[in-house]
Amino acid sequence: MTEIMMMMMMMMVVVMASGSNVIPNYKGCLNETARKLPYCDESKTIDERVDDLLGRLSLEEKINSISPQPALGDTCGDHTAGKPSIGLPDYFWLTETNSNVAAHCYTEKYKCPSTFVGPLGMGASFNRTSWYMKGSIIGTEMRAFHNLAWHRGNTGNLIGLTGFGPNLNIARDPRFGRISELPGEDPFHSGTYGYYMIKGMQEKDANGHPKMLAYLKHFTAYSTESNRGHDTYNISMYDFWDTYLAQYEITFKANASGAMCSYDAENGVPSCANDYILNQVIREKFEQKNALVTTDCGAVSNMLGAPANAPSPEHAAAWTINNGTDIEMGS
Repeated sequence: MTEIMMMMMMMMVVVMASGSNVIPNYKGCLNETARKLPYCDESKTIDERVDDLLGRLSLEEKINSISPQPALGDTCGDHTAGKPSIGLPDYFWLTETNSNVAAHCYTEKYKCPSTFVGPLGMGASFNRTSWYMKGSIIGTEMRAFHNLAWHRGNTGNLIGLTGFGPNLNIARDPRFGRISELPGEDPFHSGTYGYYMIKGMQEKDANGHPKMLAYLKHFTAYSTESNRGHDTYNISMYDFWDTYLAQYEITFKANASGAMCSYDAENGVPSCANDYILNQVIREKFEQKNALVTTDCGAVSNMLGAPANAPSPEHAAAWTINNGTDIEMGS
């Protein structure tokens, strides 16, 4: 619970550099109720503020902050609940940021997010400056749409500051339906692409705050579209580190905020309940103690079937939380 609340606090204290008079949605510590509480006191440490916030939430309220609430809207994109009595806002997590900010065009014609050449084309440029610039533009536009309280195609799905992308899976088979979403087939090349893009996305504003929080996907070994929710791959330790983890190791050096765990399983263990890749690799080997892990949409429910065959939804949820995942999307 501490890791998710830590990231929520980091998200809330980001200063919105906007000339608009619109109060940004999903921005905490703005109303008088919140401002009077220690969790909004910027003179305190992050740990002190997180401890105060956690102490004001019941167990049910903590669960509501890490799992989608159907009453708030789209469960796949993940609307999580805040707590009005302490000024904590609701939040919508999923905004895609692989080729652009997945936002609807803003009111008038042509005020649309910048859409870049597909990652396969961007990767083929071998131009690190362009990868950084792409990330920087996405970060700026993410902040702008957020400040305007704008939305994705569904008007209830407002743009927050958590973006999912770049997609760093490895292009292995042309029949995989997402080849155009990937920068290439070489892990070093893909990792370098992701590194510079993340640097641009999380570029700091004049106040020293990142423009957005960027999450990598799909972690890891996600290379087929058919049966993607229930497939498993036998992966040797050599292949793990030579092909399926190397690009993420490079990109996490740019301090990516976290990752979306993939649908598939590695050696019979679903990615979203895989202690090895989530805790031992991301948190320990990569030294990303505060990295936030979210599921892909519906990945917890998928564990009711093969290969995990969880005996109940409660078991599936427990396996997920206990093995390194912080937030559920879908289900």
